Amino acid sequence: MSWAALLMRRTPSPVRILAGPFRGARLILNPAHSKRKILGAYEHVLNPWLVTALKRVDVIWDVGANDGYFTYGCATAILRQGRRPHIVAFEPGLKTDPGLGEQLTQPARTWPRAYDGATFEFVAAYVGAKDDGMTVTLDTALAARPALAGRPALVKVDVEGAEVDVLDGARQLLPEPTQWVVEVHGDHLLEPVVGYFRAAQRPVRVYPLQPHWLFGSEARTIPTCWVTTC
Repeated sequence: MSWAALLMRRTPSPVRILAGPFRGARLILNPAHSKRKILGAYEHVLNPWLVTALKRVDVIWDVGANDGYFTYGCATAILRQGRRPHIVAFEPGLKTDPGLGEQLTQPARTWPRAYDGATFEFVAAYVGAKDDGMTVTLDTALAARPALAGRPALVKVDVEGAEVDVLDGARQLLPEPTQWVVEVHGDHLLEPVVGYFRAAQRPVRVYPLQPHWLFGSEARTIPTCWVTTC
């Protein structure tokens, strides 16, 4: 099948990311709805930051893993540098959406050679400010994995408005050497999110949503920006 034909498919299909920080990653995406991801242009304002950050980390905490774009993209980028990443991917849809669960977990099984050296953990839970059976805090998740404590890590947060809850339960990961990228959904959440890093004496940078030079603006229903540690 040609790439042009593949990009028109509207069902989850095996793809390879062609460009950007995650180039070479293999995963399952809906090509017709994921052209920006496949071409390395999705959330493109973060690309330079990701290139730098992924040179400094070995552990990924992917909060809101969804289809695995970040999970497998980061794994590929770190493996390409000759290191062995450990990825902990949180996705409540693993329990509630069998299709999404299969889409997220299948690549690690389908392409074992591509991901040889990477460790994946898939956690079917929300991440928030407390532990209550349905929700887990990052502090609790870290305590359950003592081998990851102190290792250079990157936390990615994409939780559709629950950003403050995630940060409230992640006191142990706020300091260095952990790097953060938080997708902020709504202008009213920007100052509270920045406040957590300010309290931890972490400089941050805010990246507003910007149109891509070729593909134009991404469709977003609410104002969106990203906060990253510097």
